[in-house]
Amino acid sequence: MPSETTARFGLKLMSELRSPRELVEHAVMAEAHGFAFVAISDHIHPWLPEHEHSPFAWSVLGAVAHATSDLDIATGLTCPIIRYHPVIVAQAAATVAAMTDRKLTLAVGAGERLNEHVTGAPWPAVDLRHEMLEEAIAILHELWTGDWVTHRGGHYTVEDARIYDLPDERIDVVVGVSGDASLDLADRAGADGIMAVDPEPGLVDGWAERGGDRAATWTEVPFAWAPSQEEGLRLAHERLRFSAPGWKVMAELPNPVNFGAATECVTPESMAADVPHGPDPEPYVEAVRQFVDAGFRNLSIVPVGDDVEGTLAFWRDEVAPALS
Repeated sequence: MPSETTARFGLKLMSELRSPRELVEHAVMAEAHGFAFVAISDHIHPWLPEHEHSPFAWSVLGAVAHATSDLDIATGLTCPIIRYHPVIVAQAAATVAAMTDRKLTLAVGAGERLNEHVTGAPWPAVDLRHEMLEEAIAILHELWTGDWVTHRGGHYTVEDARIYDLPDERIDVVVGVSGDASLDLADRAGADGIMAVDPEPGLVDGWAERGGDRAATWTEVPFAWAPSQEEGLRLAHERLRFSAPGWKVMAELPNPVNFGAATECVTPESMAADVPHGPDPEPYVEAVRQFVDAGFRNLSIVPVGDDVEGTLAFWRDEVAPALS
């Protein structure tokens, strides 16, 4: 783990854009370029019609654990409350962690309808999803003791279950946060850290005020690196415009086609200020510094274009030295 004052950097395996084999190859590249960890999105659907992939995250992580030797591994984010029962997440995380002697961080959140509606279960209001998430985290922690667990709660039943294969090192649970309510949830649930997508110092400070470890703060920064500004902005618009409507919309749409319709009016120019793009390292350095200055200490670089090796070389040769 980093200290409270130094950041470490990882690669986001954005499964919406890559095949499972490519994701494993990119993890190997990340290790070769000196990254400390990889994190993976955990979806069944991608966000946009232009996205062409969405492999099962836990199979990919098993392969990553086998193919690398020094990388820590994280999810970002896993929703353990509807599409998955918490018992399944507990076993999946324990198995991947047991395949490596490195750290596994399970970052969890309350999910999006995009992924969670697929089993036909109802899509609850956000307050109920937060209740479910808090109960799910308690189940994870109990199962990871290795004891037999029976749980009859407000949202879940666990009947006489035990996880047999457990890692030597404790699995950390990180909760996605956006304000005081989710910070309180993370605190009540005994989370080890927080993850956020905005460079808000108040989130890190709020976590610390609740007794949380400033070193266990996670985020990600998109890199739409390309040989020209125009190509970089095209990539940012084509592949990241799903985030433009904001979380209240993102959490509620059921399919990529709906995200396509909801973002028809989003122009490339409207994304220029939010996504570093093109060949100039300075916007990337500034974007990363915003998060570091806000107090975040585990930062994933999100490669937007298909030249992931070029993006990693750009990070190594031009961005990282400017941050030193």
